[in-house]
Amino acid sequence: MPTEKVYDLINQAVDMGWQGPIHFSHYSEPLVDPRFMDFSRYALKKGLTPELFTNGSLLTKELVKEIDGVIPYVVISFRSPGSQRFWETVFKKSRVRITKSYQVLIWNPRKDLLNAAIMRAKGTPCTGPPLVAFRINYDGQMSFCYSDFNNEFGLLNAADHSLEELWFGEEHVRAIKEMAQPGSREKRALCRVCPQVFPGKGTYVKVNRLPVPPENWWAANRL
Repeated sequence: MPTEKVYDLINQAVDMGWQGPIHFSHYSEPLVDPRFMDFSRYALKKGLTPELFTNGSLLTKELVKEIDGVIPYVVISFRSPGSQRFWETVFKKSRVRITKSYQVLIWNPRKDLLNAAIMRAKGTPCTGPPLVAFRINYDGQMSFCYSDFNNEFGLLNAADHSLEELWFGEEHVRAIKEMAQPGSREKRALCRVCPQVFPGKGTYVKVNRLPVPPENWWAANRL
């Protein structure tokens, strides 16, 4: 997405009254984009709170110094070694949290658990995931929920429409009303196989972390 368009979307969000957290990622590692800190500083200047959810693979000493104290909240994913105490010594100013477990969804090797979750959700309305975040993909396309990779509901694109039109437009309103009805899941291919494990439900796998990353990990990540 062009830089100026990202700034424009931030401005629009603020104009709509948003004053909460903002994430510059959806399907990817945010630090892959070299503009991450520029976007975060701009969001801070506008009164928003940028948050970083990272697997740590691209962290360097220089980048940690740049992030620390600027990004208020940093989450290190289950793919990175290091204890909570260790990462608190790395980030001395930002609040940091490590992922201690991760939620198993559609890739769950226990298919019986997945099928049981799908059956529990069958017939129930979907009123949670669509409303917890306003998701704009890298190409400007709005997503209905965290699993909507292919624009299941025909929502608008931020490249051609304002955020206000996306959120309050008839396409989004119609989708929200549709999925609020019992039995609506069966009408959508995506929703028909959704286990509806959000929030706080489903199968969790505990992360077994090394307390301190090994030397070869640091060498690979230049930290």
